[in-house]
Amino acid sequence: MSLDPEGQELRIAALLDVLDQEHARVREAMAELKATGAALRQDVKSAAERAVQDAFRALEGDIHSARGVVMELRRFSLWRATWQHAMLALVAIVVTLLAVWAYVPSVSDLNALRAQQAQLEGSIEDLNQRGAKVALSHCGPKRRLCVAVDESAGIYGELGEPYRIVKGY
Repeated sequence: MSLDPEGQELRIAALLDVLDQEHARVREAMAELKATGAALRQDVKSAAERAVQDAFRALEGDIHSARGVVMELRRFSLWRATWQHAMLALVAIVVTLLAVWAYVPSVSDLNALRAQQAQLEGSIEDLNQRGAKVALSHCGPKRRLCVAVDESAGIYGELGEPYRIVKGY
């Protein structure tokens, strides 16, 4: 079936008119779709903000409780550290007092030692005045106490016991 050129033109014009109408409808649909997308985006954003705010409000009590727990733990740890330091100081003091008690002589012992020292110093002075410059040693296989003697001074004694002059006198 062949149409005349004028019929074909009319048909093409009608098709173009329909195509223009479809094109306008598609543009309107896209504009509505953009508007709907923007509205949906705004609705989602608002819903998300509300959800976040609601979540924060719901967590606010828990956050406040957690803050209280942290403050209580901080207070407890401060008291615990103070208690530990006090106990350590007390133990150090007790150990020091026990060491002093065990190793430092009492006042009466110190006085007795001073009296003994004075007596010994007096004895040393007496021996020094008498010329006590005796050289002592250990002699023989039994390591017995012996003194150096002056052989040139001779032998003295009664009843057969020999006495000798100590060297240096």
